[in-house]
Amino acid sequence: MLHYLRWPDFLVICLNLGAMIAIGIYTSRKSKSSEAYFLAGRSMPGWVVGISLMSTIISSMTFLAMPGFAYQEDWRYVPGHMTYLIANLAALFLFMPFFRAGRFPSAYAYLERRFGTWARLYAGAGFILFQVFRLGVILYAVSLAIETLTGFPLPLIIVVFGLLVAFYTTAGGLEAVIWTDVLQGVALVGGGLLCVPVVATLLPGGLEQILTEASAAGKFSIGSTHFSWDEKTLWVTTLLYFFLFLQIMSTDQMTVQRYSAMKTDREARKGVILGAFSTVSVWLYFTFVGTALYVFYNHFPAPELSGMAPEQVFPFFILTQMPAGLAGLIVSGLLAAAMSTLDSSINASSATVTTDFYRRLVAPDREEAHYVTVGRWFSVVFGAVMIGAALTIYLTRTETLMDLQSLLMSILSGGLLGLFLLGFLTRRVDSRSAAVATICVVAAVCLWVFVGSDVGARLWPAVARVFPDRFWIIVLANLALLGLGYLISWLPRKGPARDLTNLTVWTQKPRP
Repeated sequence: MLHYLRWPDFLVICLNLGAMIAIGIYTSRKSKSSEAYFLAGRSMPGWVVGISLMSTIISSMTFLAMPGFAYQEDWRYVPGHMTYLIANLAALFLFMPFFRAGRFPSAYAYLERRFGTWARLYAGAGFILFQVFRLGVILYAVSLAIETLTGFPLPLIIVVFGLLVAFYTTAGGLEAVIWTDVLQGVALVGGGLLCVPVVATLLPGGLEQILTEASAAGKFSIGSTHFSWDEKTLWVTTLLYFFLFLQIMSTDQMTVQRYSAMKTDREARKGVILGAFSTVSVWLYFTFVGTALYVFYNHFPAPELSGMAPEQVFPFFILTQMPAGLAGLIVSGLLAAAMSTLDSSINASSATVTTDFYRRLVAPDREEAHYVTVGRWFSVVFGAVMIGAALTIYLTRTETLMDLQSLLMSILSGGLLGLFLLGFLTRRVDSRSAAVATICVVAAVCLWVFVGSDVGARLWPAVARVFPDRFWIIVLANLALLGLGYLISWLPRKGPARDLTNLTVWTQKPRP
């Protein structure tokens, strides 16, 4: 039997989407300069940006995958997600002060001032290429979930949903993105908070039964604690997530935009702290939702679940157990999780192309209104690319784009955190040292990715056995670039030293 959303659910969803369009139209009147369009005029309250940070990192895949994994397995990924708090401490005391003090128009403008133009273009190009594929993958994934919930044709969902996100993002810029993220964050948290009480009400023993039975079944286990190069055990996943979160907090344009968007340093600290604790709280809660669903369906088994992927269990529960209207609020949370990631990605990609390439290389001395117009057109382009990529995945029925996204992320961002850390933490590493180290590490990562493929393993089996699994790239590549760059800096060099005022922890001046 097919289960779809009911008319009260559609009414709630339409009201939520209508509010986002209104925000885009309203904020479009205030975007008169590139700083206003890409950085929200550096005037946003900290609590607003904090919620926006949470909404951006909680993607639709998190909304579906975390309950799904906890339902099928356990809590083994929770310790890794908790390292997000530690990464935010690094942001609070290291990364954010640099970006705010330097008033950089983008994350990658810092690299140019520290190491030269090559570093800015390398990092910016890597970010843009990764976002091009990421946009399509996320839009396709959330459209699949919407198809299951509504029964509408998948291509129609991709086009309509994509156009909606592209419209309000293009119209209002970062301010529209941040305020819609707040609305989406409320929908995400508000919808999610309804689920556990409903499950507890339906079970005869309530919340205590969930805790007791889940614990007896080992559903709160954090997995194996041994160390292996080829398995994602507890220590491995914790280390991987820590480096991933460090990279997000220091090299990701979407995050750096929000550092710069807050109006004072005090507000910025509030925003980062709120974003950190709200994000971790949402992760923990949605993991517990999956555990609660495991106990629920142990007592009330549903034949339909036998043919479902774990990620489909939560949507199935929404459709079959939640009252009309409340189900629409939860689905609004699912849409919010996707939209907050997509709108941030479109705006950050547009900002990077406009600021780091167009303004830097093509038209450096135009009026501010010109860059706003160019930024809007690039937002349109990225919106079109997003829809086109999602439709390509649908039409070809292949995971090629998803695989290519993973490949590009490994190659282009492998070592990027290390490059930023070389800039922040050292004085003696110059442009040449950083460039040589970057080239060496990128070449090594390319070799690593190749020998990890089926073709590479067949051609060079002995080499393939030496390399660890590719999920180690984010850790080892960054450590290698950091160490290699510092070692090369001790070689003899010529030329005047670059002015490093406010570019390293050792040369930063106190702010008035």
